[in-house]
Order: sequence, then structure tokens, then C-alpha cells
Amino acid sequence: MDFFEHQDRARRTTLWLILFFILGVIAIAVVVNALALFFLGEPPPAGAPPEHWLSQNLELLITTTVLVVAGIGLASAFRVASLSGGGSKVAEMLGGTRVTPDTRDPKRRQLLNVVEEVALASGTPVPDVYVLEEEAAINAFAAGYSQSDAAVAVTRGTLEKLNREELQGVVAHEFAHIVNGDMRLNIRLMGVVFGLLVLTVVGRFMTRAIFVGGGSREGKQAAMGIAALGLALILVGALGVFFGRLIKAAVSRQREFLADASAVQYTRNPDSIGGALKKIAVHSRGSGLESPETEEVSHMLFASGFASMSGLLATHPPLEERIRAIEPQFDPERDLPALAEREQRRRAREEAEAERRREAERAAAESQRQGVRIPGAMPLPGTDALPQGAILGAILADVDQPDTLRHQAAAQLLDALPAPLKDAVHGDEAGLAVLFTVISDAPEVRRQQLPRIREDWGEEAEARVREWLEGDESLAPGQRLPLVELALPALRHQPRERLGELRATLGALIRADGGVSVFEFALARMFDAHLRDILNPGAADRGHARVNAEKAVAIQQLLSVLAWAGAEGDEGAARQAYAAGMALLYRDNQPPAYGVPADWPNTLTEGLERLDRLGPKAKRRLLEAMVATVGHNDQVNVAEAELLRALAASLHVPIPLILPTTEESGGDGVSP
Repeated sequence: MDFFEHQDRARRTTLWLILFFILGVIAIAVVVNALALFFLGEPPPAGAPPEHWLSQNLELLITTTVLVVAGIGLASAFRVASLSGGGSKVAEMLGGTRVTPDTRDPKRRQLLNVVEEVALASGTPVPDVYVLEEEAAINAFAAGYSQSDAAVAVTRGTLEKLNREELQGVVAHEFAHIVNGDMRLNIRLMGVVFGLLVLTVVGRFMTRAIFVGGGSREGKQAAMGIAALGLALILVGALGVFFGRLIKAAVSRQREFLADASAVQYTRNPDSIGGALKKIAVHSRGSGLESPETEEVSHMLFASGFASMSGLLATHPPLEERIRAIEPQFDPERDLPALAEREQRRRAREEAEAERRREAERAAAESQRQGVRIPGAMPLPGTDALPQGAILGAILADVDQPDTLRHQAAAQLLDALPAPLKDAVHGDEAGLAVLFTVISDAPEVRRQQLPRIREDWGEEAEARVREWLEGDESLAPGQRLPLVELALPALRHQPRERLGELRATLGALIRADGGVSVFEFALARMFDAHLRDILNPGAADRGHARVNAEKAVAIQQLLSVLAWAGAEGDEGAARQAYAAGMALLYRDNQPPAYGVPADWPNTLTEGLERLDRLGPKAKRRLLEAMVATVGHNDQVNVAEAELLRALAASLHVPIPLILPTTEESGGDGVSP
């Protein structure tokens, strides 16, 4: 199942979610009406048929139904609205602490390295990273409305108990959920569950009526009736809990198998995620969380958030089944005791090492106080050389199968980025780093761009950019898009006004030479799409439209511009490239003629917005045509590859890194 099939499945699952929610609301409304009729309804006259009793209490039944439906609906809407800030809101709701890029803790630095490498290799924006400091169990989740506002959170136990290889498997599992569009469904599911639980909250409030009833006999009777109804609502709330867990179980279980399989593909190492699952099985805390919000997020966790949840209502398959799906030869009676023994020895070694380090630190502190240096004293935690980022297997869930080379390329790309820009992109200067990606090599254009930076961002910002230029911190063609993707975590936490200024300045710098290259246009469109999702995560829903006459014109314009950009002035080559792409879309019909619009930037902007509303299957065909256009001559240079990735990203389709061709494959280009 590839990226587009996952997107299609997520939409179908959403329809089932809505259906189950409606059925749950109907069931709860029926039960609440029955209770209201029993406790508050007027008794039927002797010998009257049931229809007469119902008609006699019709107003009560209508009122009760409206209150139940409105209460559940409003509660669900409230919860979804409270999470409109995206994945970071979910992580913070569970007590997550954001891992900042300047962290000096080796474990957290290792986590950031792994996340950045996976993101760059897969062509997705780098998500925010959180650690649930109060959770000692092994667990993780990814949350958000779109790839642009995603957050990945892991528990403290995950960092402390898993080695790098196993951490890679967990992160790859969560990226499968990010790439495949599961996160938006998960947030909707949180709203559904909260709405179904709201009756329990109301019931608890009503049971307090017994303590505030009036002193008269009638007042006490009324209070008793309200309290009894509240107790009944608590019982009905249990029905809501049942429906909520049933819905989550129906939606989540199969997705976990798929994400596990994707993690194995990404890392090309079954021991990575398999080892993490085995450690959950042998550790006393397992994967169970302490947070009171566990019920709401249980469906999006890496493993079950409840230690005892199993059977029909379990949100995750049993651990043994998940491990056997990865390692068919797994024998729990043979393998788990041996792993438990190794883990016990490892913990003993770590505790001894921690005690030795504490002793050395105390000795170093005492020696510093006395002005004496002790030879061989251990350095403080965080001052050691940080571990190198591991190389994950590639993520190509959208257009291809993953391979390790793409993650090797991602790690090499990170290492090759100029150090000043790498530091800037992780901090307050992330916006300046984005602007640097469009600074021209031509001196006459720079003379127009730098004053604009000074005008919009101040003299200090201009001086910083000049410092990068004088330090020869130039960017290779293949480094511009990754630099923008690396900047997104820092940009998410900047004021909205500042992001608007960044967007305006970027456009002005691009137009400084009086024209716009196709790559500059594509980079700006990609950044604009990510920025819209960051500023309004809840609106980051993709459409499901089909190709109509209006969108067919937009496709003709897109492929024409793409062919024209790659031909570098060769009209014949442009027409051949255009024909190669159109041949995939018009197999039996005559395609529209090649033609680049006179005002192609504005025309293509409108066209891309229309094409972004296409459904997954239509986007797949469009992407295939784009790839055929760019690679019509069996060669794709770096500029064409990055142009293709930027345009696809503006359509919310992530394309992984496109690697250089080997000598055996021929040519100086790159291979998809």
C-alpha cells in the first residue's frame, strides 16, 4: 500500500468513523430518553397504550434528545477546537517538553538527529519533537493535522531503555503515520471520544444535587430524582466509553500492523522495531502511561497506553502478534526471558556507571572548589562529543520502496550544510536562513536584495546575511529545500506577524531581479503551503475532487512550465518532455497543445491551488505525469529534481531525496 492508497483509505475510514459516531449518539440518546421517561416523565393513565404514554411525554423526549445530541456535538467540537494548534497542542496536553535544537543532552540530541534524517530522506517537513518526561514506560506518538504542523513525542522511558537502533524503529513507525495521513483522523477521533465521554462529566455534576436539595419534602424528592438521573448518566457514560473504545479499536489496530511493516521497510532492519516491542514486553512498566489523558490518545500511541487493555476494545494488536508479523521465528517463551536477563544486566551496568559518574562529578566539584584538577575526572553530562546521527532506511511510502541509500544521503546532506546556516536554521535566525536560500549569486541582484532585508528585518539581519556571504557559506542546488524543511520547527514557534513578514520578504527577494525562475517560484509555493498549514492547522484538509475541465487546464499549464524549465530554451526538447508527461494522462485521446502562459507565475499559482484539491488517485496520476515530464530523456539533473520535489510539496505530496545516478546507470544526472 503506497502513499496515495493510504490517503484514500484514511478518507474511507473517516466515513466509517462518522457512521460509528452517529450510531453511538443514537444509542446513547435512546438510553437517556428511556431514563428521562422513567424518572421525570408523567406516569401513563391506567390501561392506556404505550403510544399514549409516549405522546404524553413527547416534549420531554424531544428536549432530552436535543440536549444529548447538542451536548455530545458541542463537546466534540470543543475538543477539536482546543487542538487546533496542531500536534504540539496534543504533546503539551500530555505534559510533553519540547526538545530544542540547542539541547546538550546526548539522548535528546540523538533523538533530534534521527527525526531530522528521516524527515529529510522522506521529503517531509521536520516535525516538532517532544519528550514526555513523567512517563517511564516505552511509548511514542505522532500528532497533527498535516505534515507541516506535526509533532513526534516519545516518553522518557523510550529514550532511557531503547538503543539507537530501536529508537530508529519507533521513529520510523511514527513517520509512517505522518506520511500516510493517519494523524488528522486521530485528532478527529479524539473529538469523537471526548463527546461520548461528556455524559459521564454531566452525570457526576448532577449527583451532587442530593447535597443541595431544599429542606422541604418536595425539594428532597426532586434532588433525589436529579441525583438518580445523574447516576444513570454516569452509567450511560460508560456506554459512551464503550463506543469510544470500540471505534478506536476498529480504526487503529490494522494501521499499527501497516506502520510496523513500513518501519521495517524504512530501516531495512526487523530488529529495530522488533527489539523495541520486545523490550516493552519484558519491562515492568511496559507501554502503559500515567497521564489522565491516556484514554483520549490511546489510539495514536506506538503501543497500548493501558497495561491491561486487550480483546475487542484493544486499540493495538497483542505484542506477540506484532513481533511475529516482523519475526515469524519469534518464540516468547524462549526469547523474552533471555532478553529480560540481558536488560537486567544492562540496567545494573548503567546504574554502576551513573554512580561512578556522580562520584567523579562530586570529586571534580570539590577539586574546583579547592583549585585542584583531578587527572581523569569525568566531564559533566552533555559536554562529551555528541553521537553521530544514525542512518535510517529511506522512506518512500509515496512513490517507491524505501532504501538505505536515501538515508545515507540525508545524513551526508546534514553534515555538508554550512555550520553557520545549520546553527541558524535551528534557532531564532531560521527565517533569515530561509531568505538566504534565494539570495542571488549575481552581485547586481544582491545589491537590491540586501537593502530589502535591512528594510524589513533591520541592520543586524542584513549584517548577518553579509557575514554568511563573506564566509562563502554558499548553498548547493540540492541543499535549498532541505534547509527550508529544517527551519520549520523553529518557525512554528514564531509570532504569526513575523511569519507574514517572512513570507512578504521572501517574495520581494525572489522578484528583485525583475523576474522569477521556476525553481524560485516552486520554493516559494512550497514554503507558502507549509506556512498556511502552520498558521491554520485545522484547515489543512486536502480535497477529494476529480479532474474537470478547469483542472485539466491547470494540468496542461503545470506540465508546460515544467517541460519549459527543464529544456533550458530548447523548444523541441520542451515539447518532447511535455508529450511524455501528457502521454500518461491521455492514453486514448488527443492531449491539449503545449503552451506556457504569458503570466505563468500568477496563472500557475491559481492552478496549483486547484490541483491541491484533487483526490489521492488523481494526484497519483498527476505526479506520474510530472515525473515522466522531468525524466523524459532518462536524465534528471539536480535542479530538475529539486524543482519536482518543490512543486510536489506544494501539492502536499512528499517526494524523498532523489539520488545521483551511479556510473553504471550512466549520465551525470540523478535517478528517481
